Amino acid sequence: MSPRVLDPVRTVGAGTAAQEAHDVVCSFCRGTGKDPFGIMSALSACCVCGGKRVLRLHGPHRGCPHCDRTGAVGTFTCGVCRGTGFLPVAVGRTEPCPDCGGTGSSRDNEHLSCLRCRGQGLVSASSGSA
Repeated sequence: MSPRVLDPVRTVGAGTAAQEAHDVVCSFCRGTGKDPFGIMSALSACCVCGGKRVLRLHGPHRGCPHCDRTGAVGTFTCGVCRGTGFLPVAVGRTEPCPDCGGTGSSRDNEHLSCLRCRGQGLVSASSGSA
């Protein structure tokens, strides 16, 4: 039985065992397996999925707020989620980061991740740090 392929805009693995694997469509290349920007070559494989068109995630994940689940910031892979478009679901109580307002991006430059939450968009509710 092969793992199901899920749409990258949904939360993945919520309510499942922590080690259960899920295959999702690659957010960076949108499932084409090719470099989405054609920078290297129109024939170049996607640098995130390696041309496989899908990514395997383990446990519950949520969309990356810094790249808005696209896996890209400008024409670069997102440094927060490493191009996957997903982040593991935070453990414990969290709240939106007061510095970035939950966007995961620096208020000074949207291409840079927030320094306080490291692009996660969330901080611990008890201490105010990620």
